[in-house]
Amino acid sequence: MRVGFWLILAGLAAAALGGWAFAQEATPEQAESPSPFHSLATGLGIITEPNPPPDFVRESRPAKPAAEIPVFTPPDEPPAKPKSAKEIEAIDNDLESIAKRHDALRAAYPPSAKAVAAEAAEKKAKSKPKPAPTLDPPAQ
Repeated sequence: MRVGFWLILAGLAAAALGGWAFAQEATPEQAESPSPFHSLATGLGIITEPNPPPDFVRESRPAKPAAEIPVFTPPDEPPAKPKSAKEIEAIDNDLESIAKRHDALRAAYPPSAKAVAAEAAEKKAKSKPKPAPTLDPPAQ
């Protein structure tokens, strides 16, 4: 049994190396040589080379690659000037008045009032104390 395992393993290794050598001979020289795994898979027919893109795709691509974007650059400053304390307070007051107006509208809307009442009833039902278990043995 051990000899058979080693023979199978040696056969797989030989096939892999043979396929790799075949793939090395079959592929034309490129600027960057593909990895041995890629060459092996191509030689064995597991993967294929992609077709070249259509003309309209090649024409729409830029002639040179885009410049790299630095990772840790600080963002540009906003174009507007900072708000004064009075302007901030006025904005805050506007937002509070809008929130109060919306709360009043929401409270007057019937489905909302109905949902609040249903929620209160559900809480009340959950908060009822459960009857305490009795210590008396069951009657027989």
